[in-house]
Amino acid sequence: MRKFALVGLLCAGISAASAANLAYVPAQLADAVSVLDLDRMKSIATLSVGGKPAGVAIAQQAGRAYVTSPEGKQLTIIDTATQTVIGSVALAGGPLGITVPLSGAPVYVADWYTHQIYVVDPVLRRITGAVPVGHSPSGLAVSADGKLLISADRDDDQISLIDTQTLTVVGTIKVGARPFGVTLSADGRYAYTANVMSNDVSVVDLTTRTLKTSVKVGERPYAVALIDGKAFVTNQYAGTVSVFDTADFKPLATISVGDYPEGIEALPDRHAVYVVNWGSNSVSRIDTRSLKVVATAATADGPRGFGMFIWHQPF
Repeated sequence: MRKFALVGLLCAGISAASAANLAYVPAQLADAVSVLDLDRMKSIATLSVGGKPAGVAIAQQAGRAYVTSPEGKQLTIIDTATQTVIGSVALAGGPLGITVPLSGAPVYVADWYTHQIYVVDPVLRRITGAVPVGHSPSGLAVSADGKLLISADRDDDQISLIDTQTLTVVGTIKVGARPFGVTLSADGRYAYTANVMSNDVSVVDLTTRTLKTSVKVGERPYAVALIDGKAFVTNQYAGTVSVFDTADFKPLATISVGDYPEGIEALPDRHAVYVVNWGSNSVSRIDTRSLKVVATAATADGPRGFGMFIWHQPF
């Protein structure tokens, strides 16, 4: 990871209830989290979070946003009702990827350097377990019932399947070269990995535990969002989002966004995909029907948004 300078920040307390949909975007260069009103596409708060924050997960029911800081070796806890930082948990190595089940706990954090997944109790604010996986675990995803955790093990070109009840790896599946982001389909059957070095997306059938197909995308894919029967993939080096059909895997469009797009997440009730642009300090909104960028919002410096960054009103 690159080294970055500290930027002074302003912290504001604005209720999540005052906006329909919010984004919590870690801004690594600024040591901050930008809180965006996605309906108005504007920033409403900038929260100071040290240690070069990068990963994020929203616990909707618990009213929390969790942010990883790889250089600070910590997990920061944000109250989404008051837009304030309420605590942190000390970790080790290089915590990056993060996810949380629908129940709101525990929080799973991938440690890039020690090659394991931490299990964090967000109430007790401590690590309660750890699971060894492949080398350099990056993106994480958890099933809707919370029973299966997926880790994209970047330097082993695989995903690990983890039973969250026993905290054991129950299988591994080879994918493309250097998988980074991983996303589960709504029905939990398929996992999609963005493979940084092979410039493709692997589609894994979790029922049969086999690679179903690979889909070529742009240069240096980072993460995948799924919505309206389509997959949207951020291509870091290309400054684009590739779109393909999830039924026949045929390409549908290539959409220009900001510079160096990374994090991406869908908001189904708005037929929208939000793209975090590292180099442009912005978030782009793509209409999933027209496949065009329809709005842009500014963020603090160096936004990453790796993970689930959207707090949404109930559909």
